[in-house]
Amino acid sequence: MALIKWSELREEEFEDAVKKSDGLCLVPVGCFEMHGQHLPVRTDVYQAEAIAEAAAKLETAVVFPAFEFGAVSSLVEWRGAVRLDPHLMLDLLENYCTEIARNGFDKIMLVNYHGGNTGFLGYFSSMLGYKHRDFSVITVFPHAHIHDEMLPNVEKYGLSYYPDLTEEDLDVMRDYVYNQHVGGHGCMLETCVMLYIHPELVRMDRLGTVSGLPTHKGDRFVEAGVVVPGWGLNFPNSYCATDPVRATARLGKVMLDILAEKVAKAARVFKEDNKYFVEQREKKRPHYPNN
Repeated sequence: MALIKWSELREEEFEDAVKKSDGLCLVPVGCFEMHGQHLPVRTDVYQAEAIAEAAAKLETAVVFPAFEFGAVSSLVEWRGAVRLDPHLMLDLLENYCTEIARNGFDKIMLVNYHGGNTGFLGYFSSMLGYKHRDFSVITVFPHAHIHDEMLPNVEKYGLSYYPDLTEEDLDVMRDYVYNQHVGGHGCMLETCVMLYIHPELVRMDRLGTVSGLPTHKGDRFVEAGVVVPGWGLNFPNSYCATDPVRATARLGKVMLDILAEKVAKAARVFKEDNKYFVEQREKKRPHYPNN
């Protein structure tokens, strides 16, 4: 399927774009923050954009320009982070959605690729329910796992399961899993994906500049189920990873394909089951103010 990007459409093409996409618009959501010294601060946005665009080729949707400045509530001592006022973020994202809907799209999917956005987007979705809307909004945050997805598939079905990979990539995955490498932020997955989509922005020679290994200062909080400040104490460098020195663009391509397919699957369900969202909106309509 041909990729349909909102920013590249002419005015007269919007009506057809709405029909082709069944009224579905994808909004990539990321943030600006440090990802070690080997990846750019816009890493999450680049990845969210790439995932949304790849998914829109599998299940037709229009891709809106990214919501770039998501929730960055901590680790702002590292330069490059951009932290907006939370009320501004909520109002801005709501305005994005109302403008998308005004142009004819009644299904909006926020394609998130920043862990720090999870709470923000959850609250945003809840906040939307305080008014009657003529559109539906859902959020997806896809993951591609080496340890319980990619490596098990290769070991069960062989490398032909992922034709883009080589024996070298299999060795990298085994090393990553069997030696229990740390991952989570600026990690193997993110580095591989960035090597595939924007290799010119990846500085593998800067690995080792800062540590991504846990300090264990926050272990007691994490063990008690307290994510904040546990994560920040354990990873004060805004980097959570064993240095991904063996990352490859081939692995990045496979990871991106997996992420895109998961978003495309969610998009199909959203389209097929949108009646549920419409019914819920109409059921609640009499209970909204000014209705």
